[in-house]
This record gives sequence, structure tokens and C-alpha cells, in this order.
Amino acid sequence: MKSKKSLIKLGSAIFISFMLIGCEETNIEKQEKTQTVTDTSNSEIFESHETGLIFHIPKEYQEKGIEIEGPNIDEKGHNSIRINYYYKPITDKLFNDLMALPQEELTEQIQQEFIENMYKHSKCLLEITLIEEDEYNTAIKSGKKPNELSYWNNAEEFGKNDGYVYLIAIPDNDTDGMETEEKAQYEECLSYIQTAKENIEFTEINELGKLPKQMPKFITKDLKGNTVTENIFAEKDLTVVNIWGTFCNPCIEEMPELGEWAKIMPENVQLIGIISDIANENDTMHYNLAVEIMEKAKADFTQLIVNEDFESIMYWIPGVPTTLFVDKNGNIVGKPIIGADVDGYKKFVENYLNGK
Repeated sequence: MKSKKSLIKLGSAIFISFMLIGCEETNIEKQEKTQTVTDTSNSEIFESHETGLIFHIPKEYQEKGIEIEGPNIDEKGHNSIRINYYYKPITDKLFNDLMALPQEELTEQIQQEFIENMYKHSKCLLEITLIEEDEYNTAIKSGKKPNELSYWNNAEEFGKNDGYVYLIAIPDNDTDGMETEEKAQYEECLSYIQTAKENIEFTEINELGKLPKQMPKFITKDLKGNTVTENIFAEKDLTVVNIWGTFCNPCIEEMPELGEWAKIMPENVQLIGIISDIANENDTMHYNLAVEIMEKAKADFTQLIVNEDFESIMYWIPGVPTTLFVDKNGNIVGKPIIGADVDGYKKFVENYLNGK
């Protein structure tokens, strides 16, 4: 079982990335596109088109706090989906209280307290991770075990579907901080999970759920009003693409460091940003906010305004910031980095240029 400290760290990625920085709405929009819910009177069938999985969850267990969440990109860069448990009388209040706070009052301490409280009253009951067959086979041949390829130490192979190996884990959770009634409800949901596992079915994976191998063709404007196309990638051997939003604190906090890095990059490398929340060229509110953020950060690298041309990329993005690496032919190389990690971006660039 993972330590509580590491679980809280994972919780930070989940709760802060998808709630505090505004990606919850993005995930809901995705769910409407890729997850079909069919009512069968006593239970519902959830079809996750991005992961190629079908879940059967009775209404009585949904009412007790079971929810399917995802798909998301896990800390190893793989697509994953979870069955979670929430004790709603507490978790709903925690979330609503947090979202009611003004942005300036969302201190690191408050966020950490929120994560720790959510950890006590919400648990991952089951997680399935998708790994491409070639990657999986290579890892196994090198001596790795299935549980080394998942976040959870007790993961095992569940099956194969549409070019992917599926790993499944039922975590060993503690119940520290739960009152008697809550603990009983959690244990009832946990006892159902084995049945839920046995009822999982495979279906075809929707291609929209996969990260494209290449950046799309596009025509857009940058913050200075210049027209920019996909030809921008041909100007350098490697382009670091930082996708961010004006609502995202971690994005804003890393912007000064990105600005400094852009000035000292090797001549064959460039940094560009894609602003995820400027609705269109007439969205002056977010446009002006983006300009203000860049000026305060003293960051002067190219910032592109997102439009429908970027749909295949934005559809996949699990949260912001997300950073992609693109070669001079427009191919996406390596694995995206989810979350603010300037050191990670720099390390990738160094390794790429050194042929590692």
C-alpha cells in the first residue's frame, strides 16, 4: 500500500489540478462526449469510450458514494480510470466551502488541509491503468512486474483490448478519521467492488481518447496579433509547448521561470504557450488577463490563442498546465508532462538533444 504521504501527494494532483485550477469543468465536458450512461432501472451502465471499458454500477451503491471518475492521465503518463468512494455529507461540504473562497484566500495551507480532509473521507476503490502492448511487453521483458507499472503496488494484469494491456488494482485503504456510520458505508461499498470488477466489459477505444502523434494543422493569432500556423515547429529542432490557463495558479506561478528559460534556450529549441481559456479573438477579458500575466512574469515567449483547430489536442488534455514536446516535423515526442515541472521540462530537452 502506498504511504499516506504519497497518497496526499497524488491527491494534490487530483484535487488541485482538477478542482482548484478549474479543470473540473473540462472533465465534465469530456464526460459528456466520451462516457455514455444508460439507465437500466436498478443500475446504470457507464461506457468510457476513451478507455474502452463498460462498468455496471447499481443505483444503491451510487447513492452510498460510489462514483466512476476519469479517464485521467496518471503520474506515469498512462490513461487510467477509477471507481472512487465519497462520503458525500462531508466531501460535498468540503468542496463547496473551498470553491466559495475568493481566489486570493486559497493559500497553500488551506489547499493542503483540504487535500488531507478529502483523503480521510474519499477513497479509491478500484483503478484500471492502460498501457500500450509494446510498452508493456518491453517493460516485462526488462524484468519489471505489473505492479511497477501502476501507481498501486498490488496491481495485476486484467486483460488486453484494442492494443492495450489493462492493469487493475483494488487499493488497501485505511479508515482513519471515519466515524462509525461512515466506516460502515465505506466497507459496504468496498465489499461490492469485487462484483463490480467481475462485471467490467471491454469495448472499442474511441480514438479521441488518445493523444495524437502529431500536432494538428492550425491557423491562429498570438497575443501580439500575429498570425501563426503549424509551420512554427519547423523553425526549431524541438519546441516545448506549454498549455495553460489564466485561471490556473500553478501555471501562473511557473511563468516567470519559463520566461527566463525561454531567453537562454539552445538556438535549436523554442518555447511557446497555448492559452486554453481564451474563447475566441473577441474574448477580451481572458485576453487582457493573459497579457497581464505575461507582463508581470516578464515572460515574452510566443503565446497562441486556442481555437477549434486544436480540438484533438485539447480534447485529450487532462488538466493544465500540460507540456508537450514537438519536433521540427510537428511530431509529438516523448511523454507529456502533466503539472508544473520546469525542471522536468529542462531535463527532457537536455536528454532529447543528447539523443537519450
